[in-house]
Amino acid sequence: MGGRKVARDEENAYGFQEFRSALQERRLRLLLAGRSGTGKSATGNSILQRKHFLSRLAATAVTRACATGSCRWASWDVEVLDTPDLFSPEVAQADPGFEERGRCYLLSAPGPHAVLLVTQLGRFTAQDLRAWRGVKALFGAGIAARTIVVFTRREDLAGGSLQQYVRDTDNRALRELVAECGGRCCAFDNRAADGEREAQVGELMRLVEELVRDHGGVPYTNDVYRLAQTLGGLSSEDRLRRVVEQLAAPAQTWPDRWPLAGLWRWTKAGPGTRYKLGLAALLSALVLLYLLCRRRPEEVTV
Repeated sequence: MGGRKVARDEENAYGFQEFRSALQERRLRLLLAGRSGTGKSATGNSILQRKHFLSRLAATAVTRACATGSCRWASWDVEVLDTPDLFSPEVAQADPGFEERGRCYLLSAPGPHAVLLVTQLGRFTAQDLRAWRGVKALFGAGIAARTIVVFTRREDLAGGSLQQYVRDTDNRALRELVAECGGRCCAFDNRAADGEREAQVGELMRLVEELVRDHGGVPYTNDVYRLAQTLGGLSSEDRLRRVVEQLAAPAQTWPDRWPLAGLWRWTKAGPGTRYKLGLAALLSALVLLYLLCRRRPEEVTV
């Protein structure tokens, strides 16, 4: 999914400036993800160096729709995509028609160079873990190779080391998350003064550059992003409809291990595939019937 991974000795001889010059696309797409209330929008504003996304303290989610902002950093044109609650278990109720998830794909097409998973320092909860699972459910497990964990409330470190905090935390799920993301993490104080805020953004962008270089400059992609790339000639409404159909199709199928999964898929398939799916459903039903009717010798009553 990524691209050619550059060898370490080649990296040393191939500096950042030469790497930037070698890329045809001088653009970085960053996608903010995570549960509501962690400071995604404020982090996006810190990256943009201005108040662009709506960000305030509230009892309910402030961000209701995907939004983009852009800025210039070094020689890069940086696009930042802020997201609403697309990753919690409640997303099926909040976005039943997949429209907002479809917009997320279209706004970040042809794919993000990095996903910034935002969580609060010292407050990684079960909700954060479920949101991370939601990120992988939406984009695929391979997205972990493109993810950087961004901790907000950097001020709570009180000058301490973030790496030491992650290493010494009793929160096993947090340690496993950072490890799954290749150890890539940084921390933001979104209320920091301009100079400190610029230094924080610089630290993050160095991680992004390394990540992009490791993947040969190629953004993350999957079947949905590849579909979005083929729809350039369609209207925005038709593009969204096609992407929504692609997202909804696999999300509505039952787990394959369920014996009658093929029967449900038969009802959703086109005429050209219904014969094979119908046969699979029939065989699955016969196996289930056999298992239900079969009685072991020791179960026979006398």
